[in-house]
Amino acid sequence: MKTQYSDINTQALDALIQRVSEAKEHNLALTPEDCQLLIDALLTLASMQENLASNSITIHKLKKLVGMVKSSEKLRSSLAQSNAKKSKKKKKGNKSDSPVATIKPVVVHHPLADMAKGDDCPECDRGKLYKYEPATLLRIIGQSPFQSEQHVMERLRCNTCGAYFTAPLPEEVLNDGGANQKYGHSARSIMGIAKFGMGSPYYRQGAMQNLLGVPITASTIFDQNEHLSNALHPVLKHLVLLAANATHYYLDDTTNRILDAKPIIKKQRNSHKSKERKGVYTSGLIATLDTGQKVTLFETNIGYAGEFIDQILQTRDPAKPPPILMCDGLTSNKPSKTPCIMALCNSHGRRQFYDVMSHFPEEVDYLLDRYGTIWHNDDVTKEKNLSDQGRLMYHKKHSLPVMEELLGWGQSMLQSQGSTQAKVEENSGLGKAIRYFIKHYEGLVRFCYVAGAQIDNNTMEAALKLAVLNRKNASFYKTQAGASIGDVIMSLIATCIQSGVNAFDYFNALQRDNQKVIDNPGEYLPWNYQKNNT
Repeated sequence: MKTQYSDINTQALDALIQRVSEAKEHNLALTPEDCQLLIDALLTLASMQENLASNSITIHKLKKLVGMVKSSEKLRSSLAQSNAKKSKKKKKGNKSDSPVATIKPVVVHHPLADMAKGDDCPECDRGKLYKYEPATLLRIIGQSPFQSEQHVMERLRCNTCGAYFTAPLPEEVLNDGGANQKYGHSARSIMGIAKFGMGSPYYRQGAMQNLLGVPITASTIFDQNEHLSNALHPVLKHLVLLAANATHYYLDDTTNRILDAKPIIKKQRNSHKSKERKGVYTSGLIATLDTGQKVTLFETNIGYAGEFIDQILQTRDPAKPPPILMCDGLTSNKPSKTPCIMALCNSHGRRQFYDVMSHFPEEVDYLLDRYGTIWHNDDVTKEKNLSDQGRLMYHKKHSLPVMEELLGWGQSMLQSQGSTQAKVEENSGLGKAIRYFIKHYEGLVRFCYVAGAQIDNNTMEAALKLAVLNRKNASFYKTQAGASIGDVIMSLIATCIQSGVNAFDYFNALQRDNQKVIDNPGEYLPWNYQKNNT
């Protein structure tokens, strides 16, 4: 008789294991369906042991026997579908590679008050009650972000000497702030995350709290964010020192606004001349350390991204090899003193063509299709989890010919052949895009020649959305001090996102252990904090 097998996916198997474990722990009975699944699993195990005893059995045949592969035709069909999915171009920016910090739900047990195991059944009066699989309900509750607690401590006084004796505060209360601290560490953390992580301006937070019955003014929220920034600052300074010796940088900036910012005279880079400057930018930098961790830093002031990385690289160890710098082709992004291996963003190069697609549909469609092949190749290297060297070899084999093809195509479009004019006017939109590609080709193709060089700067552009969201919702900073507070909190939030750390718990810990953080900030880096709290 042929053994019958039933399919069960990973999720169903995990659910079965959990139900069996709960039944064992709580002395519960299994349902008939679960018993049948267990019988099927035992039969499958017995059959596999019998077949493995035969030397003639193959892995492929064994998979067919247990139902993992129904037939050869089905296998070929699944492979074809898999290849089709891999070849399909993915939309960039829809998926984040950053890990996500999650919190498990609080488990609350509700016992039966009037019944217990072994009691007579109130329905039939004949049977006995026994433990069964508990019913469950996952409830997501809502509440105001801030709750007011009035702690009343009993006091006694000696009627002779007048000495006072006050009941001490519980440890959980003191962990959230000192005895004279009105707003707890947790409240400050929520205020900072809401403002610089979620883009909720101070006045909007204040208006919401008025609606929820716990009024807090916008100015008070700003004051508490300043306290939070002071507690985070020692860690930020240590992160800046670590970032100076990174192996790879993403760099970009975006415009911003500070109302009180006045024009200043700044010395021009690589020159002895000075110039009046008034443009305010938020510069962002993601530094990849030797250990693999990523540090995200922001700075908002009258200055470009290139000046920001110059400031970071001031303390770099001269013995370190030149780092890789990923940015766009603007000269203002390039460091002026420390040599770097410049890898330019292909998304910027591609965008030059996409912007003129309506005027040159055929030419741009061809280029976008070829560029799509390059991003597909990069996706393949991620799926295969290749090392930097393996990724370099893959791109050199599959992407370099495409980049060379695009270079030759661009040059042929601009060059006139004999008496024939060039196919594209050099000063047209398409001509300018081609000139940008040719001019910066060496940096754009760097990912095919240098191990660890990236294909685009999308990671930094995604991180800059924190600053863009804050600018969009709040419109401006009032002072440079306010902007600096935002830079500190945003930098730590973004670094927590990269490390998969719960920013709320992390901020609470930095405030609670403030003196320890000041004495040894290296022990309180996000990844160290995560390691010590697992």
